[in-house]
Amino acid sequence: MTRRAPALTRSLLLGLWLCLPLSFFFHIAPGETQSLWSEDEQRLRLGLKIFPACLGALESLEERLTSSGSLLVLVVHRDSEASAREAAASFTTMAEIRGHPIKTRVITASALDGYDGVAPGGIFIASLGLEPSRLRAWSERHRTLVFSPFAGAVEDGAVAGIYVADRILPFVNQAQARRAGIRFKPFFLDVARRYEGD
Repeated sequence: MTRRAPALTRSLLLGLWLCLPLSFFFHIAPGETQSLWSEDEQRLRLGLKIFPACLGALESLEERLTSSGSLLVLVVHRDSEASAREAAASFTTMAEIRGHPIKTRVITASALDGYDGVAPGGIFIASLGLEPSRLRAWSERHRTLVFSPFAGAVEDGAVAGIYVADRILPFVNQAQARRAGIRFKPFFLDVARRYEGD
């Protein structure tokens, strides 16, 4: 009973945090423009905040642990290794997810195509323009979360990403999640934007 109360509190706080208005993250003073970051850079930064919540909301997370009890996150890039390294550093400095430490590995898209190492707990996409067939294949072959923060990626086959309108929400491709054998906890789906796809 004592363990359920903190879990419920965390769930409620997650729901409130995920529903914060976009202006909370990007305050713009009068007369300023949003020219400091491109839309894609903004999305990458938002994705770094949303991805851990998506990973933590997976059912059967414990089945994705390495032999040392950590969660391996593969940070994938095609031509932007600097962004991938920044993302990996962000994940390694954060606290545990559901009590499990995070280990990261930066990997190219072509290396991930033939990857047969330790099963990843999740895959974070740090490059634009990866082919939809790759996004789908990676989640289905590794039976894991493939998360891309970039516009159109969820519709193209990533399991999850971000939905940006007046609020920032997790964006889940339910059909792709089913194909990859992934299930999210109900409280998470209650606050997420869902895409059924085909």
